[in-house]
Amino acid sequence: MRIGAVAALALLGVLCGCGSDVDESGSVSPEAGVDGQVGKVDLRDVFVLGGDNGADLPAGGSAPVYLTLVNQPAGGETNGTSGTQAEDDVLQSVTSPAAASTEIVGGPVNLPAGQDVRIGPDAKIILRNLTAALPSGGNIELTFTFQKAGTGTVSVPVQERQESLNTYSPAP
Repeated sequence: MRIGAVAALALLGVLCGCGSDVDESGSVSPEAGVDGQVGKVDLRDVFVLGGDNGADLPAGGSAPVYLTLVNQPAGGETNGTSGTQAEDDVLQSVTSPAAASTEIVGGPVNLPAGQDVRIGPDAKIILRNLTAALPSGGNIELTFTFQKAGTGTVSVPVQERQESLNTYSPAP
């Protein structure tokens, strides 16, 4: 009976992912966000930094986005020994219905093949002019657009700025 329940839960997880261009596996902790994937780019520990000690960010305000991007080489090879060619990529934009606009401070983010690019603890991706108050503990949709990997949307948590997240910069 337990084997059947486990199999049903596994099947449900597979079916929920059908038709999606983003893998949203991962878990949320106070220090991390969710994981996802757009094409060959892994999105790791994605979260939006909310207000201090659980305070809402006000409508019209700004909120920073933090994550680590990993551009996987073509074919999943990291050393190029099998003849697959690694390709650099570029994060061109991040958008959200929770904000009127977004800014990537300093312009698009270059993603060398096979390397990690960490966004944080300084604010580099900023949601501007929030369309409504943004409470900590909720989730918002973010759409990532890459030059080669394409576009994908992921639901990410809004983490309150407390404890270890106090080292992360709030939006300017």
